[in-house]
Amino acid sequence: RERQQQANRERMASIGDFDPLQASVPATKIEITVSCRNLLDVDTFSKSDPVVVLFIQGIGSKEWREYGRTEVIENSLNPDFVRKFVLDYFFEEKQNLRFDVYNVDSRSTN
Repeated sequence: RERQQQANRERMASIGDFDPLQASVPATKIEITVSCRNLLDVDTFSKSDPVVVLFIQGIGSKEWREYGRTEVIENSLNPDFVRKFVLDYFFEEKQNLRFDVYNVDSRSTN
């Protein structure tokens, strides 16, 4: 056990290992799963076919950029989307995300 503890100490970074010229903003990957409940039924003859579009606002910018989309879930007002959004979470920085829900009326290419 003592050897294991010594090996762990040797693998740990010390303050002397830190190079501020090579440092980057601390970040980690996060996974976001989306589901909706009690969506409005906007289709006439069936239930809505929702899709969620994730937008990210640029840091220091007001511009929203599309990051990704879920799959379309047909005829559901309570969809649990399978597609997950994986993105970098930057500590100490405010990151604005916007989730827009749309009803897909047809299988167009857009």
